[in-house]
Amino acid sequence: MKIFFILGIFVLYVRSAIAVCTSADACNDPAILGLETSECQDYHVFTTRGSTSPYPGHQAGLIWMICQSLGDCGYENIIYPAETTTSGRNAWCESAATGAAAGQKQLTEYSERCPDSKLIVVGFSQGASVTLDYLGGGGGPAFECVQAENPALDRTTIPGSNIVAAIVFGSYRRSANQTYSVKGGSVFDGSSPRTEEQLDGLNQYAGILRDYCNAGDPICTTGSEPEDIAQHLNYFDEYNDEAADWVIKTAQRALVGDGDAADASRSDPTSQPTSQATSRATSRVTSQVTSQAAGISTSVPSTPLPTGQGFALVAPLLTAYFATAFIVLNI
Repeated sequence: MKIFFILGIFVLYVRSAIAVCTSADACNDPAILGLETSECQDYHVFTTRGSTSPYPGHQAGLIWMICQSLGDCGYENIIYPAETTTSGRNAWCESAATGAAAGQKQLTEYSERCPDSKLIVVGFSQGASVTLDYLGGGGGPAFECVQAENPALDRTTIPGSNIVAAIVFGSYRRSANQTYSVKGGSVFDGSSPRTEEQLDGLNQYAGILRDYCNAGDPICTTGSEPEDIAQHLNYFDEYNDEAADWVIKTAQRALVGDGDAADASRSDPTSQPTSQATSRATSRVTSQVTSQAAGISTSVPSTPLPTGQGFALVAPLLTAYFATAFIVLNI
């Protein structure tokens, strides 16, 4: 019984802490951090990091690519704990609830101060769940706790009406077969499905929302076999080019008046970047640095991604695994 209990704790640890960004360079590149601002801009990105990752999180390179293409653009972190079950049984739920409240508050305050700015929201892992929570409403069971409920953001008034693109990767709380979901995991529920009320809240944003979920990702899918941790860690290695392309096009459509850009969101879920984007990519000056688990490739014309963009993600999981095995063997 003790063996199964400890193994269960380890599995829970992996599923809640899998997003950790352990490389100092990966989440803290000075060139990317230089884009952080609270000033009024044409485009302003709100980013929500994954569990225990330093700000701005794994999506740092994607934010760089988006802002380098859009021009007058920077980012702001959603300030929340990003804690996991390793900090306590209720830690993940309390963290996510805090993040959802912070997201709505920060977007509202910014839009009231900068009513002409167009907002882009990005989230990964726990941060993806939080992003969907503050857009469509959140709350409910997660892991072994219950997250406090929050209402959806109204799409017809600020800040909801100022959001021009929303993109998330590997969300814990998500539901299958939504029009805005893409990749092989889109046909599976997440570890915790959303309620009908929460889905109705998200459908306000369906035309400008994209939810990435890989088949086999143990966080955003349930029942997708074989489960593979790599499928949760490779989003920004595999999809940065097409994700940036989609965000840029969707945001630019909104700036010229096509606010919902529904055709962009509801394209083929398995599609790769458009031929035009692919053609551009072949002529770009590209810098790519990889490490043990995932990396980021550049996507901005003549603007290499800052160096040091590797994600050393596997080491803490292996450490936890061997520590758990040691405990089991010594019971």
